[in-house]
Amino acid sequence: MAMHYDILLLGDYFFDMIYTGLEHMPVLGQETYTKDLTATGGAMFNTAVALRRLGANIGWATHFGNDYYSQYIRSLAVAENVDLSVAKNLDHPYRRVTTALALHGERAFVTFIDPDEHDMHSYWLETMNRCTTNHLHLGGLMPPHEVLPLVEKAHSLGATVSMDCQDVPMLKESRAWHEIVSTTDVFMPNAREALLLTGASAVQTALRQLGTWCDGKLVVIKDGANGAWAIHNSEVFHAPALSVAEVVDTTGAGDCFNAGFLHAYVVEHQPIDVCLRYGNICGGCSVQGIGGATTAPTYAQLQTALGQ
Repeated sequence: MAMHYDILLLGDYFFDMIYTGLEHMPVLGQETYTKDLTATGGAMFNTAVALRRLGANIGWATHFGNDYYSQYIRSLAVAENVDLSVAKNLDHPYRRVTTALALHGERAFVTFIDPDEHDMHSYWLETMNRCTTNHLHLGGLMPPHEVLPLVEKAHSLGATVSMDCQDVPMLKESRAWHEIVSTTDVFMPNAREALLLTGASAVQTALRQLGTWCDGKLVVIKDGANGAWAIHNSEVFHAPALSVAEVVDTTGAGDCFNAGFLHAYVVEHQPIDVCLRYGNICGGCSVQGIGGATTAPTYAQLQTALGQ
């Protein structure tokens, strides 16, 4: 019998090494010490773990190599009861490593990745033939020729589709972005990504531009301390950020926001303004610890925050 998921996640893991307690950014020729170092999962790992803590039934279609980084993150996912039955295990290294330097509520990254598997999209389509899902979530931007077969397959199964953006180098390129962002039912960039995509100078301007490009579909913009915005059929929604005593590390907060939003949107069928509140709570809890999913809330903790 085919597995059924509330949400099927398509996207790679990352091994995040996060340095905190810096007094300043490193300077060439000088040694710089930090007060703490944490090694944990990143990228889609954060969304998977945060969704599981909320109680969502999710599957994560990703690749793990035979290298230390892959196996470490795989063990963390298993410890969080993330379903990896649709994950693919490779007999060679598949390293995806990011060093994050956190300072003054922001962070800088240095990243190394092995080349993507050549059969990545075929594997994802094959996975969708082996299970059913109510919703498909994509970890980042894809060109239309790559994303459309996935969207068409999901829609044929009666599933909706969301896509994060991810701050990738191609955002600085000149592309027909409207053809890419309009492919899915829900598009979920952060504020910086939205401004880069549209060339706008203000988040609300970018929101309305993306709303026009997506032509009635749902656009959600994660705006950090300013909360989150959404537009659907020209109607704009906003929810303020969760009030936190101290921002420790913002790495992965957007991934956790995605989890909260999608849980409300897919599992509970909540109105858009409530979905934004769920997302802000999960993102706000995330920034209070080191690593995206480290302090992601349980469902009980989310409900407590909703009542405050």
